[in-house]
Amino acid sequence: MVTWKLTIGRESSDGVAVLRVEGRLGTASSGDLIGAIVGAIESGDRRLLIDLAGVDYVSSAGLLALDAASGRMHVAGGTLVLCGLTEPVRLALELSGLLPHFIVDGSKDDGLARLRTEN
Repeated sequence: MVTWKLTIGRESSDGVAVLRVEGRLGTASSGDLIGAIVGAIESGDRRLLIDLAGVDYVSSAGLLALDAASGRMHVAGGTLVLCGLTEPVRLALELSGLLPHFIVDGSKDDGLARLRTEN
């Protein structure tokens, strides 16, 4: 059995936390994403950009993780932006009806620009 590992890199840019996600976001890895987001919130981050340019697959569990992340950030009084959606990820979000729940920018730079203007 082949498993595509999910990696999550974290960086900060002018007060915006950036999670760079690469690999496959599925049942086995969705908890890792939620953990990274909870960690960002617990460390005080209220502006979060999730860069999905390196994600080539997302399962229903991955979609639920993204939706949960959005909810957690909203409850914390912050803003979450997705960027770099690959076609498979965008399609999965559209088909699930979740795409309208997110703020989406085409690139990391656009997402950072948006979040830098947030209070």
